[in-house]
Amino acid sequence: MVSKREFCVNLMSYANKALLAGLLLLPGISIAEQRAWLPLDQQELKMTDFKPLPGADAVLLYYSNDIDDVDHTDFFYSRIKILTESGKRFATVEIPTVDKTTMQGFFARTVHPDGSVVEFEGQPFDKVTLKARGVRLKVKSFTLPQVTIGSIVEYRYELHYGDKGLRHHEWTVQHDLFVAKEHFRFRYDKHFGIRWLPSRGLEKSPDHDVKAGVLQMDGDNVAPFDAEDQMPPEDNYRQSMKFFYLSPFMSSPTAYWFEMGRWWSQAIDGFIGNHKEIKAAADEAIGSETDPEKKLHKLYARAQQIRNLSYERHRSQQEDKREELKEPKNIVDVLKHGYGDRNDIVLFFVGLARSEGFRASVVLVSSREERLFDREVLSFGQLNSDVANVQVNGKPVFLDPGTRFCPYGLLRWTRTGTAAMDMSDPGRLIATPGSTSEDAMISRSADMTLSGDGAVKGEVRVEFSGADALERRLAALDTDEAGRKKELEEEVKQWLPANSKADMTASTGWEDDHGAVTALFNVEVPEFASAAGKRLLVPLALFQPKVKWVLKNGPRRYPVYYHYAFTEKDHVSIKFPDGYAVESVASPEKATAGFASYATKSESKADRVNIDRSLLFNGIFFPPEQYDQVRSFFAKVQAGDDSQTVLRRNSTADAGKTN
Repeated sequence: MVSKREFCVNLMSYANKALLAGLLLLPGISIAEQRAWLPLDQQELKMTDFKPLPGADAVLLYYSNDIDDVDHTDFFYSRIKILTESGKRFATVEIPTVDKTTMQGFFARTVHPDGSVVEFEGQPFDKVTLKARGVRLKVKSFTLPQVTIGSIVEYRYELHYGDKGLRHHEWTVQHDLFVAKEHFRFRYDKHFGIRWLPSRGLEKSPDHDVKAGVLQMDGDNVAPFDAEDQMPPEDNYRQSMKFFYLSPFMSSPTAYWFEMGRWWSQAIDGFIGNHKEIKAAADEAIGSETDPEKKLHKLYARAQQIRNLSYERHRSQQEDKREELKEPKNIVDVLKHGYGDRNDIVLFFVGLARSEGFRASVVLVSSREERLFDREVLSFGQLNSDVANVQVNGKPVFLDPGTRFCPYGLLRWTRTGTAAMDMSDPGRLIATPGSTSEDAMISRSADMTLSGDGAVKGEVRVEFSGADALERRLAALDTDEAGRKKELEEEVKQWLPANSKADMTASTGWEDDHGAVTALFNVEVPEFASAAGKRLLVPLALFQPKVKWVLKNGPRRYPVYYHYAFTEKDHVSIKFPDGYAVESVASPEKATAGFASYATKSESKADRVNIDRSLLFNGIFFPPEQYDQVRSFFAKVQAGDDSQTVLRRNSTADAGKTN
């Protein structure tokens, strides 16, 4: 029996192997090539402002990207002129990292206006950047030394891809800074046909040397990309040139997706097959259960018992050999080995379900984590992960057994509401189900004590459920207990007013697929309530949402985008300082829209004020024409969160203070 990769190659041997070459990747790294600094320009060294863009903090004097699909490398060069104090932030660089990719030939330096040079002698360090709602981005980070106003910072590096295969490439033409000059080069594999697709607004085409298999393009005076808060992945909107390999026999996107889907469907069915060993494993997992949905629950749990290599650190070939990890040839091998990657586990689950008579299929899905699917980009690699679709009691159920910790009935947010192809109907593009506010919840409760100077401190309990729990469990795989503690503390501090402190004292639920992740914190907020004469003004919201991101007036150019729908539920109890009583409590607030609802309630009891707040948000993507609706809703949320309970110091307390 051949492996699923070998099956695909054999299947395509009579056709055009280029169609699958971008997906059938083989390990290996080429030798790095040393590249020199470009000569310095005296006028650029002496530059104090940039006339094409007055007031600019910095300007990208030169940018170069050289892609080589023969040597499987990607070279980058950047030279930036710092013009203001604020522009010094561009001396810190973060480079997103990709699995099975190494950085080589890294050099960086600072050049002062007098021409003196300060070399960067270190190496970029691995860093995790926290994004919205617990999502993390892995980067390599470094900071150029001794940068002052007028300095030039420049750096160059080469990425080496461990997977020696063809891939979807892209030139990024538009950047965060104004680009004075830029140069692009792409040497492609001449054994296959190459196509390119300019983004909207980019009118240039590359020069094509067919004999050499090289595409080149130059640019100058490119305006900076003006991003908006809470927008979809920016790379979908910057000016760029996309490249992809394809067959000359496929004249249209419809033909491409149909033929590719048909071939992959055959490959997947060949890998799953029909095996007595799988039937025996399914029977054992189900036991005496007869209810269809409960049977499927048990099969799902059995599939997730397989060791998931996709959520372990990347290993070298030598490490795989020492551990004797083998590529599965079919789902029987997944069962026998007891391990596989996330897609192997999905196929194994589908095989289990089919053996018990379920109508089950593999669905290839486009992740929307870093970019959105583009039908015109004829790269099957856009459909880069698998989920399952099973008919249960006449209804389709989408399941994600290949994602570690993902509970039955939930898809990870990157695979919700996005383009997909069901292998039961190959070639037809569909959309996976979207998420709802019930799929992700953060519940926060706080028992706080307010002092007369407006500071508040106490214990906060946070529960992450559904997608919110899943994201934090997955993030925890990349760090240790101390790192997990630090990341949650930083997240809680982002919810609180400036200068707050949060110390996590306990956490549970990290290995439980279905329950909540729960954490306890000791919290201090130094300036929570504000004094006004004999009164203390206590804000309704202890936890401050980031809704200000979408409260700007004026037209919107790009959609408003959220990773997933969510629910926030807060209960805060605040004990008054001695000598204070409630003069008025914050009025209850309500706001509703077709995509969200918000409600608050405050009440005083004895020496406390108790506050309840809920926010349910059911949308992820709002085009610019809906921006006013989103902004209007969040303006009401902001007004409700800004409402106050008023405490008044009583006369006895005043007398005591005087005495």
